[in-house]
Amino acid sequence: MMKDIIFVCTGNTCRSPLAESYANTHVEGKSFGSRGLSVMSRSTNMKSLKIIERESLKMPSLPRQLTDEDTKNSILITMTSGHKMQILMNHPNANVYTLGELSGENTDISDPYGGTEADYEYTYQELRRFIDKIDFQSDIF
Repeated sequence: MMKDIIFVCTGNTCRSPLAESYANTHVEGKSFGSRGLSVMSRSTNMKSLKIIERESLKMPSLPRQLTDEDTKNSILITMTSGHKMQILMNHPNANVYTLGELSGENTDISDPYGGTEADYEYTYQELRRFIDKIDFQSDIF
């Protein structure tokens, strides 16, 4: 059975929707979603949406809180090691990796929240670079 692949960040408004949109547009044969650990907004950040539209990416799902169900039936890809630790503290059996781990970059994705359009662009380029390095055909997925 193919598991859902869910990108996870803090609020599910900036990084994880960009990752979801990019992956759903550029990775064949897999389905991606996104969630947040502390969702406070019901819409994706406008600066992220601007990049998604400019790049003609598929639209992301609306911001949603990570659920117990998500942690049981999905492969979770977090933006930071802190996100991964937080998930594992509450869900020790979760199938969770950082984007840095999977890409071989071993670093966190910078958080553009509250930043300039240039900050969002930097984060988008980071996400693209990391996601493009992942072998989504590997046994992990």
